Amino acid sequence: SPVSGDAPYSLWRRTVQSAFHANPDAKFMVNAGDLVDFGQRGAHWNAWFAAAEGVIDTIPIMPVVGNHESYGNQDTARPEYWVAQFTLPQNGPEGLKSQVYAYDYGPVHFVVLDSQQHEQRKYGDILKIQQDWLEEDLAASGAAWKIVFFHKPPYGIMAKRPNEDIKAAFCPIIDRRGVDLVFNAHDHGIARTYPMKDGKPVEDSSRGTVYYITGRSGAKTYSNIEKMPWNSYFHNPLDQPNYFVVEVDGAKITVNAIQQDGT
Repeated sequence: SPVSGDAPYSLWRRTVQSAFHANPDAKFMVNAGDLVDFGQRGAHWNAWFAAAEGVIDTIPIMPVVGNHESYGNQDTARPEYWVAQFTLPQNGPEGLKSQVYAYDYGPVHFVVLDSQQHEQRKYGDILKIQQDWLEEDLAASGAAWKIVFFHKPPYGIMAKRPNEDIKAAFCPIIDRRGVDLVFNAHDHGIARTYPMKDGKPVEDSSRGTVYYITGRSGAKTYSNIEKMPWNSYFHNPLDQPNYFVVEVDGAKITVNAIQQDGT
């Protein structure tokens, strides 16, 4: 059964329902990974789908796979329930379809990657497979904006898990191909970096990439996250969950982090 105190995912229910109620013109929704606590258990998916009823059957969800999607009763595995349940673009690399994909909406090219090398290591180097695909995909896009999603942050806010393998695999390509925004999760805090290029902040956002960590939509919080030197903004959402609203208007992208109560 889902985690006690959040059963059946009541905080997630309130977050997703209030987000959609406040933004009824949203074109689609993204969840940046860890949709459920145990991705290989049907009860958790039943609770997740039930909580989001009225939203995910009204607008598309374009989800990002997280580490918990690999968790089940035994050792971590490929996110089989994920692949079986979501109908997603099948344009990712062989062996990672539905976990890795890309799509265009308006002037934006969106890319979804899988950062779960640790959880899927028995299947080989999934980061290398994505590197080649990502380079080709971004090079082929003439979109005005490029936004990338993956779960584990290369510029995190928890010192004990720096995700250096993720940074080494994805960030040089993101730098080279002029990605504007990256959205991550995993650390359960709200954070924004300065524009980053070659691992360092730059003054001009047109020369670097801004990385966001998207907070939490459910019950889990961390007390040991902190503002890092690369962060221009940091907030630990211990008091309540949150969501992000991203608006694209021609030559401008606006990102707002909004708490469950609308703040």
